[in-house]
Amino acid sequence: MSSDVTRRDFIKIAGSTAAGIAVATTWSPFAYAANEKVRVACIGTGGQGGFHIRNGLGLCPEVEIVAICDVYLQNQNEAWKIAGGEKKDIKRYYDYKRMLDEMKDGIDAVVIATPLYTHFQITMDCLDAGKFVFCEKTLAYTVDECRQVVEKCHEKGTWLQVGHQRRYNPEYNKAVWLARGSDTRQSVVGRINHVNAQWHRNNDWRRPVPADYVLNEEEKPYITEGLEKHLNWRLYHERSRGGLITELATHQLDVTAWALGQMPARVAAFGGIDYWRDGRTVDDNIVMLYEYDIKRTSGSFAQIPTRNDFQKRSEINKDYTVRLTYSSICGNARRDYSEHIQGDRGSVLLTEQKGCTFYPEPAAKNAEKEWNKRQAPAAEAAKDAAGEAKKIVAGETRNYKDEAYELGTKITVFDDRGEPFTNPLVVDRMQFTSFANDIRNNTVPKANQMVGLMSAVSGFAAVEAMEKGSTVEIDPALYAFDFETPDPFRYDFFEDPNFKKPAAKDATKAS
Repeated sequence: MSSDVTRRDFIKIAGSTAAGIAVATTWSPFAYAANEKVRVACIGTGGQGGFHIRNGLGLCPEVEIVAICDVYLQNQNEAWKIAGGEKKDIKRYYDYKRMLDEMKDGIDAVVIATPLYTHFQITMDCLDAGKFVFCEKTLAYTVDECRQVVEKCHEKGTWLQVGHQRRYNPEYNKAVWLARGSDTRQSVVGRINHVNAQWHRNNDWRRPVPADYVLNEEEKPYITEGLEKHLNWRLYHERSRGGLITELATHQLDVTAWALGQMPARVAAFGGIDYWRDGRTVDDNIVMLYEYDIKRTSGSFAQIPTRNDFQKRSEINKDYTVRLTYSSICGNARRDYSEHIQGDRGSVLLTEQKGCTFYPEPAAKNAEKEWNKRQAPAAEAAKDAAGEAKKIVAGETRNYKDEAYELGTKITVFDDRGEPFTNPLVVDRMQFTSFANDIRNNTVPKANQMVGLMSAVSGFAAVEAMEKGSTVEIDPALYAFDFETPDPFRYDFFEDPNFKKPAAKDATKAS
């Protein structure tokens, strides 16, 4: 099967609009008044689940938390307190199935933030129970499980939102808008030719385990291998299947596919346990190289002009390849985590905590001037060449890299409430506001089930490449279906004061 499956293909297959496909009539959503809250049950209330209650769900006036479910009593109690359980009638459970049964008419949606290896069954049970689902990434433990989730959504005529929160970050949406371009506006970065991303830290990635904790009788059936593996499931392959790949890299693989509007074609990957060696079974450092085949039919294809006398337009505007280099380590935090989308006219550096910045390329700015010089009379050209050679020998060559860095422009945007976006923590509230609004308005999320499947396909391909020790081709059949699926590459428009005029012209075309 051809690997040329792009955003245009998905829109054609899905028959979707910019806002996403309409929910099928086989689904019977709740009827919501304009001011009615969506009743949410939280399944899994550890680090990530607790964060959502504190910084996301708890700050959404559109949401009411009605139940807390966790198999570990300490997490359950803490989340219940954060959610205001002492003042509100918030139910508590160990068993999510019992919760779904006892509160079947009192729950509209669930938020699943449990260990990866448990995602699939909980998600399927909640969809079968008629609940809207938000599931943390990675969507499921295998590609086949992820596909079954997509098929279940189709069967039920509903959707699922996956926890790729960058999809709801206004700065990231603006960066994708800048990188993509449109039929009426050229991409600001030009032809994207490389992406670099990393997630670096200098710690053991462990969570503390209470030494003297004794499991109660209700916890024991669920925590069968002790608290160490239960709390630190990310460090064990049989529970996280990939560790750094599934827990971290899938975020940035999603951003790259989003910016390019298509999936990678192949991946080579390496990793090892070379520093911590503390009993974990997932790598503490990984390096991956992905290739994205950009064809003339691809939505992200960009033509370029000749920039020297040896180029031919017919050659330089054939199909080309964009490569993503990715690393994640646990022994040095200097580079932190970011995604750097690089084109011949500029680049965007994306970070969650420090904001996003656009850097123009001085080489592109001076390209026309340099081309004119090459057309000068032979004598003048020779003179210029001699002068340039002298500069090179003297070490005076212009440092484009440093100049471009100094010319960086911070991407400034407003959030979904029209306020200046200055606090990255607000993104968690924004993704759940969107979740609630999609439920109430019967629309489909940006971070829908196809987004979850496709980031999982990309990540699991790297896991396979490491296991085989060879490059793995990514078969488009893994994320293709014979039924309607939502657009996985949609982005929203957020007004940016720095690009207000060109943005306004293109706002109606953003998709």
